[in-house]
Amino acid sequence: MLLMLTVSGAWATEPAADHIPLDEITPGMTGYGLTVFRGSQVDTFGVTVIGVQEKVRAAGSLVLIEVSGHDLEISSIAQGMSGSPIYLDGRFAGALAFGWGGALRPIAGVTPAAEMLALPTSIPAVAQARTLGSPVAIEKLIPLGANPAALASEVWGNDPVANRQPVQVTAGADWPDAPHMWLELAADLAVQHPELDTGPDQWLFQPLGLAAEGSGSSGTGAIKRLVPGSACAVPLVAGDASLGAIGTVTWVDGDQVLMMGHPFMHRGPVNLPLATAEVFTIFPSRQMSFKMGSVGQIIGTVHHDLRAGLSGRMGPAPEMIPVSVDVVPEGASGRRYDFQVVDDPMLTPTLVFWTLYNALLVGGDDASLQTMRYRVETTWSGPDALSAEPLVISGLTAGPGGAAGLASEVMTPLSILLNNPHQEVRLLSAQVTLEQTRPVKTATVVGLTGPRSVLRPGQEVIFQAEIQPRLGEPETVDFAFTLPAHMQAGPYRVVVTSAAELFALESQRAAGRFQPANLPAILEIVRTDRSRDQLVLALFAPGEAMILHGQEMVNLPGSVARTVRTGNMQAQRSLADYVWRMEKSTPWFLTGHAVRSLRVQPADQPVAEERRP
Repeated sequence: MLLMLTVSGAWATEPAADHIPLDEITPGMTGYGLTVFRGSQVDTFGVTVIGVQEKVRAAGSLVLIEVSGHDLEISSIAQGMSGSPIYLDGRFAGALAFGWGGALRPIAGVTPAAEMLALPTSIPAVAQARTLGSPVAIEKLIPLGANPAALASEVWGNDPVANRQPVQVTAGADWPDAPHMWLELAADLAVQHPELDTGPDQWLFQPLGLAAEGSGSSGTGAIKRLVPGSACAVPLVAGDASLGAIGTVTWVDGDQVLMMGHPFMHRGPVNLPLATAEVFTIFPSRQMSFKMGSVGQIIGTVHHDLRAGLSGRMGPAPEMIPVSVDVVPEGASGRRYDFQVVDDPMLTPTLVFWTLYNALLVGGDDASLQTMRYRVETTWSGPDALSAEPLVISGLTAGPGGAAGLASEVMTPLSILLNNPHQEVRLLSAQVTLEQTRPVKTATVVGLTGPRSVLRPGQEVIFQAEIQPRLGEPETVDFAFTLPAHMQAGPYRVVVTSAAELFALESQRAAGRFQPANLPAILEIVRTDRSRDQLVLALFAPGEAMILHGQEMVNLPGSVARTVRTGNMQAQRSLADYVWRMEKSTPWFLTGHAVRSLRVQPADQPVAEERRP
């Protein structure tokens, strides 16, 4: 039977100044570790050395130990114990860092003291701490369910309108459409290391849909201080719901803190909040036990995220991005939720969506036949083209799993801008409005009627789009307009579909537009309407425009166009050109399309007799 040691307050606050070298650690040595099993009180557990695994990683070794006490013989190593300081012969030996799922004995790997104490403690420059992710392809903006290849084949295909074949471009954002796709979003946040604290209590401790007000906030009152063995956390979301990773403090020297014993995301210099944490209990599992707890008061900053662990300081905390979400059910008063998310180009887009999806589930679900109109107004710092006015993302989603499409609409533009390779930008705030109505309002574009031939440009024409709602009789939407005076005689195509489908068509019509060369060109695409509730009638001509660095060059003089085509400017030619476009708002989530031929006759040729389709 192991006799557990009682640690005095002074001993817990000021551990032994020296550490034990690896060459002095031998199998059979005994000692103790510090961690929190309940509440915030640091407690001890027993340690027996199994051996030292030398050079199991580049310039790194591990100490293997077996632990005991507090029913660890049953639960084995629990996620959240990561960083627990280990002491042998009264000297600091390292940080408990690794456990193995399904273990029948409570065996752990310890990051040696020398590696932990070598973690940098300097505060990195802001530019260093702001690590960008990989640039996000513009094609990811294509709404879910869009089928640009099918529409492209009807717009031009082998018809004289265009003798060239569409460019093969991968379309659509690859977001899951399952109702509980939030599990996938949480997984996106985790680093691919089996030792990381990514159990249910870490990333999603508070179930989505239970936005307990005030949970995870920085709070008020006296600032708590961390000591070796304290529960700590890296908050990602605070406010009306909390999201973060819980671990254990390894070492404290003044305001400097070392923790975790392994990387969080292995990002190097970072600028993330540091918080206290409270532990409720250890949840024993045959797969991997974990501490059940919650994020507490934000008390400082994590500055480095490296292989041996995290380092940071108690004191000033980084600013977080405010996100407000108004959920407005039909016929009921709305409710506002207020959150703060970390300012991090890689994480912020996912976390913004996490907040709005969490708020959505408070009084509803993502599996019913509902229609949801959304508006996301964001403010930014950066060049005038972005900071001068809010960037608004709006549209309609509907039906079971409809929020999966919302994930793409919200996360993708934020990721594209925050990780753009041209200029640094920062998201300053996001204000989200979600309006819910029932029953679901979906409709399909099933037809298009109108003239097939006209005598001259400048003539007034009327087209009618035929719409079949999910329930009820078919309806028509009229588009009356005057043909542009600059139209040349020849074949054209008239297309009626949603703004979402026409945006997807850009990947085929003018693929070079999705290869922007600067931030303004990216912004032009991001601001393009992609709403499912906007019904668009568009008139296309055979492609002549040149696409250069993402910009569509229309009506170039012949000599300039020839120079661009024959030069070394890598310009692409569009497969079809916009002649005219008209939009009308509808109450429906639209799918489908209809295409109709139109020929403008030469001035001396009479108009052929109209034929019904």
